[in-house]
Amino acid sequence: MSAKRWALSVFFVWHVVSTVLGSLDPSNVVLQPVGPPRHPENDPLAATLTPALDRAAAVAAAFPETLTRVARPLRGMFGAYLEITGLSQNWKMFSAPPEVHQYLRVRYYVGPRGDVLQTVANPAWTATELVLPAHREDEVRLFRGYRDSFRDKAMTTALQRFQRNRDANLLRPDTSSTELPSDLAPIGRYFARRFERDVLQPDERVLRTEIWYGVAPMPPPGATLDRPVTEARLSVLRGYYEGPVQDHFGRPVYPGYHSTEGEADIFWVLEYFEP
Repeated sequence: MSAKRWALSVFFVWHVVSTVLGSLDPSNVVLQPVGPPRHPENDPLAATLTPALDRAAAVAAAFPETLTRVARPLRGMFGAYLEITGLSQNWKMFSAPPEVHQYLRVRYYVGPRGDVLQTVANPAWTATELVLPAHREDEVRLFRGYRDSFRDKAMTTALQRFQRNRDANLLRPDTSSTELPSDLAPIGRYFARRFERDVLQPDERVLRTEIWYGVAPMPPPGATLDRPVTEARLSVLRGYYEGPVQDHFGRPVYPGYHSTEGEADIFWVLEYFEP
């Protein structure tokens, strides 16, 4: 085997091991002791199965204990790798599912090409594109929904990292784009390039890109929202589903940082912008 293949093999093994061990947080693992096998007498089926299952549980309990003990001294190494690559996650992700519907939209301010100093403050029109979730909420998704979930997960992870890295003192209208963490920058730049390529004329360009985070109420299990509320939200979302919503009326004005907007029951907050 060539040196290149050896190096790739070592990297793949390290990646898989880091991902598996990184999903376990030793500090949050509480191992409950497994008692002796029980022998219930009031149910013939339970009298047969319970002792066997208890003995199997006692054997299986040794596995997480060993894995946790092995993972603890290595956590510093693979934890840094997972954090750098954006793969950091653990099984607690299943313990606190979102309690609201989450959305991201990207707004583009469009102006003529030319001298930046002359055009940056004078956009001619805007367009707003919904980028999270990647699928429509009014259609059956099936396998496409599974594929789209990877893009959605990458975006929500970037949003969480951005909000974690942003200083609370930056939540003011005069915050500049250079003061904000760059976790959301790849999202805005990717969609801005795609928008310029697919929509704009050769003499137009994007002068400013904004990322807005939106939330809408999610009813608790067993409850539903009033039909007019859900219909109003879907009406707003269907406009985005047709493509970027363009606004050619009036002269666009750049909002201050962390400005808010409302559409139906969706509450939007300006999280990131550039330049």
